[in-house]
Amino acid sequence: MKSITALRRGLDVLWSIQQSSAVTLADLHRQTSLSKATLLRILRTLQEAGWIERNEIENRYVPAASAGESGLAVEWRARLSALATQPREQLQRRVPWPIDLAVLDGLAMLILDTHRPMNGLAVNYRVLGFRPRLLLSSLGRCYLAFCPDAERRRLLEALARSPYEVDRAALKSHGARDWAARYRAQGYASRDPSPTSLDSPERFGAISVPIQVDDTVVGCISCAWLPAVATEQDVVTRHLADLKAAAQAIRNRLVAAKFPPVPPRWATAGVSLVR
Repeated sequence: MKSITALRRGLDVLWSIQQSSAVTLADLHRQTSLSKATLLRILRTLQEAGWIERNEIENRYVPAASAGESGLAVEWRARLSALATQPREQLQRRVPWPIDLAVLDGLAMLILDTHRPMNGLAVNYRVLGFRPRLLLSSLGRCYLAFCPDAERRRLLEALARSPYEVDRAALKSHGARDWAARYRAQGYASRDPSPTSLDSPERFGAISVPIQVDDTVVGCISCAWLPAVATEQDVVTRHLADLKAAAQAIRNRLVAAKFPPVPPRWATAGVSLVR
């Protein structure tokens, strides 16, 4: 049976946007080898379907924060973000680096929103709706390390069957089963910036801590920095306690509000995959 070529092209474009987080038409032309006319038709279709958005100021295409999802999932994430706002604003006043809140989204983490430091320091790539992969980000590694054992096994099994080579390759090379215990012992997960070149804007360090209600990881908070300015040990010494305090404060607000720690199971394909 023949596959649908047009659908495959659309999925390739969507994958490129999700992996790059923010791309121009020229970027997509180089990455996919599709003509610009074909790309414009695909991009318009993806925009109309709610899968991507266009940043009119920078003329870049970015993933929609709640692409293709039901109202219940969107409401759950919006409520979580709202309940986390005050602790995160307090945290940002103490930390001079961008602070992100993310939740599990299939085999990736979805960044719900980003708090920028007042001094203007920022990591260039971080935008609303970016989906860093589980094994390639501190957010994803944090979720894997601190979620229940049964859920971790299901996620690792899903990564081994992932249609994306980046997931399967990362699973083989990163030794997830080994570092999960280490991250739990040290109380945070970290990102390895080594796969990127020294002059790449994608090269940054990051650490993440979980927001937990009982055994459930509701989401994770990360702090990202430029390695040329600070080392991981510097950030851990100065700010790990602040990150943990913010995560605990968010947890307390969730419990007080009787917020359900697990989103509606049927609301998104990504969530139902691992719940």
